Amino acid sequence: MHLKIITINQHEKSTHIIYRLTALWALNESGLGGWMFALKIPLTGFFVGGFAVVLIALIAFYSGRSYRQVIQATILVMLVKAAVSPHSPPPAYIAVAFQGLVGALLFSCIKNFRLAAILLGILGMAESALQKLILLTLLFGKSLWEALDDFFQAIAKDFSLPGHISFSMLVIGVYVAVYIIWGFIIGLWIGKLPAQIEQHAPEVMAKYNTMPATVTMQNTTQKKKRKYWLLPVLLVFIIAVVLLDGHAQGWQKAVYILIRSIAATLLLFGLVQPVSKWLIQRWLQKQDNERHAAARKIADSLPELKTYVKPAWQMAGEQYKGISRVRAFVLNLVVLTLHAGANE
Repeated sequence: MHLKIITINQHEKSTHIIYRLTALWALNESGLGGWMFALKIPLTGFFVGGFAVVLIALIAFYSGRSYRQVIQATILVMLVKAAVSPHSPPPAYIAVAFQGLVGALLFSCIKNFRLAAILLGILGMAESALQKLILLTLLFGKSLWEALDDFFQAIAKDFSLPGHISFSMLVIGVYVAVYIIWGFIIGLWIGKLPAQIEQHAPEVMAKYNTMPATVTMQNTTQKKKRKYWLLPVLLVFIIAVVLLDGHAQGWQKAVYILIRSIAATLLLFGLVQPVSKWLIQRWLQKQDNERHAAARKIADSLPELKTYVKPAWQMAGEQYKGISRVRAFVLNLVVLTLHAGANE
């Protein structure tokens, strides 16, 4: 009987940890970057994507590498994101789904926790980089990369340098490599993180409990009203594709590039995005009532989690600077998320 009580308590503790980490992941996906920017925390763009990887890895760790638990957390985060940030574009949901699914597969199939975390970091950050590059290509076409190549060839000619190198491919390669290296560094650190959370939790909570009450940072994100102009989309698209020649030269090519970019932008944000968003919303609405109830509970906890952002950053600044302060900030925020709410 005594062993049964211990098992139940351990199960309840694990469930609580997973719930709190899922809520922190939801906060990360629904506006943590805004609060980080307000606090002038560096590497905000890198941090938001990398922090999602950290939280997925921790959810996998505390759930015993449960594929079902990670997928469940992913769906809940998407539900909260749809409720709290209804204007989020479809790529944001795709990134969440991709990272969650890949994380569930890696941690359930690979026994070495650090190796799985490194692979998740690399794949998650690579997807983030490629998603941005694909969007640029859809909006501007190959003309963007051709312009970069022409620019480099003109410079190479002036300085008698070899001009056969594809400058655009070099830029893309470096850009993706930076994201992959960052993902590798994050994954390497994640391997130590569970032990660090356990080790530093008493110290972090002791400091937090002696801090004066902090004011919750308000969300200043403004909701933008969007209008979809289907007729201009189709009209400009027809002009760009049918009446203009993409192989034209001089000013005609410049006009083609301009109109094609406008057409692609209108088509993407005026038609493809709202349709994709509607499909995602429909899928989320079909989730069972239990998941919707859990998502509402998580959404209600977000204001509390926001209050931990500022003290976590302030405590990190007492001992560290630069990237070390960001690392300490992550550790502090996770500790406060897991322990502060239980003590209040």
